[in-house]
Amino acid sequence: MKRNYLMLAMLLFSVSFTSCNKDDDSDGEEETMDELVGQDGNPRFNLQFTNAANVDLDLYVQTPSGAIIYYGNQTADAGTLDVDCLCEECPQGPNENIFWENGTAPSGTYKFWVDYFGACEEDGASSNFTLRVVRNGVVLQTKTGTMNSEGTTEQWTFEHEN
Repeated sequence: MKRNYLMLAMLLFSVSFTSCNKDDDSDGEEETMDELVGQDGNPRFNLQFTNAANVDLDLYVQTPSGAIIYYGNQTADAGTLDVDCLCEECPQGPNENIFWENGTAPSGTYKFWVDYFGACEEDGASSNFTLRVVRNGVVLQTKTGTMNSEGTTEQWTFEHEN
């Protein structure tokens, strides 16, 4: 009887350590792109955020020529904003995505940032965000933060070479 309890305890112990932990599935490989919404690219700038019912966050990318891609200018220098989220009108979830097809992005320095456009329902509502710079499925940079009032994050940079 004691042996059965011991075997049951060992089984439960092993199950608890092999549960569905996201990190356990990676096998040490780069972060998968299955979780990101929008077209992959080289480069790709992907914004994910929380509280889409109450907050409108926007992704901005300035190309090396100075052109800015965002909701008001969705294409420039061969780059495209293909996912835009406006409050609860986010059919693909609270995401924004700007990408270049492989080989089409100008070489040089890109600037990128997040803008808190406004509150949808609740004034002063906050949102956490994760902004990734990706090259053909490999995450090169990750920026995270919380925004709770109108304004922008700092501008980050990314060097791209074809």
